[in-house]
This record gives sequence, C-alpha cells and structure tokens, in this order.
Amino acid sequence: MKLYDGGRAPNPRRVRIFFAEKGVPLPERVPVDIAKREHKSEAFTRLNPSQRLPVLVLDDGTALAETIAICRYIESLHPQPPLFGRDAREQALVEMWNRRIELGLFSAVAAVFRHSHPSMAELETQVPEWAEANRESRAAAFSAART
Repeated sequence: MKLYDGGRAPNPRRVRIFFAEKGVPLPERVPVDIAKREHKSEAFTRLNPSQRLPVLVLDDGTALAETIAICRYIESLHPQPPLFGRDAREQALVEMWNRRIELGLFSAVAAVFRHSHPSMAELETQVPEWAEANRESRAAAFSAART
C-alpha cells in the first residue's frame, strides 16, 4: 500500500492519527505538496479525479480517497481496538459525531482558513466575507460539539 499524504493538511493528518491509534504502521508515504499544486497534476488527477488528499492505493492498484473510507478500510483489516464502535449503538454514535464535526465545525474552520489565511490566497480565490460568516458558524458548531 501507498499513502498519498499532504503533510500538515488536516485530512491526511487525520488518517495518520487513525493508523497510530490502531497501532498499525503507516504504509509507504508519497508526499504531495499542496502549496506547489501537486494535487492538481495530471498524474495525481488520474489517481483521484477530485484532486484531494489523502489517497490510499492498495496493493491491487485500487485507489481509496476520502478520509473516512480509508479509516473504515483499515478498521476492517484491523478491528482492534474498535475505533468506529463495538456495537450498533456505539457505531451510530461515532458516525453521528463524525458528521457533526465534519459538517459543522470542520467545514466552518476550513472556510475561515481557506478564505482568510494569506498562504491560501495562491491556491484559491478568497472571499473575506465568507470567512467572517463562518467565524460565527464555527463558534456555534464548536459550542454544539461540546454538548
């Protein structure tokens, strides 16, 4: 297996943390420099047409993209410890919290970063008003996530 990794980017980091929590050694890592737009290259686009990281390429050549898909694959191969829950209730709760964090908190934090941080100006068109609108959403999502 090979893990196409974006270094400090949050989703590749989440996959690396998942591997660590499972006690599973990371596969061969292939660095992809987002700042240099390597994820937009023709070669990487063939691997993942959505041009996002991480991507786990299996030994048979199958490319798994999307953080949760990769984590669920690893969970299936290495069920202990069960990070997605031990029974139906726990699995549903883990899924509920994953969705709340991804759709609420994480998306708002990402919008603020992408539309206000100077380093992101080279990668996309920034809309400062969208960053400000999401600052409020981020605070509300963070409060909801703590309850």
